[in-house]
Amino acid sequence: MIVTANENYINVIMNLSAEDPFACRIISQYNSYDSSLAFVDYWTIIDDKTDECTGAISRCGTSFILFLTDKTNLEEVSSFMRVAGASSAICSGDFNLNLYGSKSVSGVILKKSEPFQNVDESINFDVPDIKEVYNLIVSCADENFVPPPFDDFYVDVNHKLRHNATRMYGVYDGTKLVAMAMTVAESSNGAVLGAVSCHPDYRKHGYGSTVVKYISNRLVAENKTVYLHRAKNANQSFYNNLGFEQCGIWCEYYFER
Repeated sequence: MIVTANENYINVIMNLSAEDPFACRIISQYNSYDSSLAFVDYWTIIDDKTDECTGAISRCGTSFILFLTDKTNLEEVSSFMRVAGASSAICSGDFNLNLYGSKSVSGVILKKSEPFQNVDESINFDVPDIKEVYNLIVSCADENFVPPPFDDFYVDVNHKLRHNATRMYGVYDGTKLVAMAMTVAESSNGAVLGAVSCHPDYRKHGYGSTVVKYISNRLVAENKTVYLHRAKNANQSFYNNLGFEQCGIWCEYYFER
């Protein structure tokens, strides 16, 4: 059965899996957006026979994150998602959900738990403001990533910054932001990187790889495993050359309403 989360939600998730990018994303959202808010919800998935927790679900607006395990009743989750009013749902691609009428995209999950060596300290790193970050992301948009509207992006990132659920670092050429990386979720032992961007005019100079190394080393120093979701066939050599290891696959379902 799927039940509304209680005050032990984070502990329950951590007991299920100390290291999982989807658990990290749900915990980060829970720490950022209180369950009393109308646009978020949190659930635990409970085995009907043993009362054992077997997974977790979160909702923000109409976007869902699913943390599934080998013991999760996938048919129950599939039924729940079909009536939940979701526009999208992301989860591990190791689990096949029966979501009629949905389309899906997938890719690989990469991780890094050891620090990078030889980060170029001569590069000018700084914390960019949100508008700078958004403008850079827009300049790098492609078929694998379509930026959200600015107002939605600003409100979400600004809120997460205040709750220590995201951080951003950038590389500058003078006063111009030319490359950046940020976390889209953080928990006590994990972080998910996203929106890694380098301006088209500044590529092939090592700026993108250097900012990824910089933010990753700061996270690893806090004993956090760094995860990222790479789109299928996108940036494969970039992350392989950096030494990220594949640890799974992700799948995102979309529902046309």
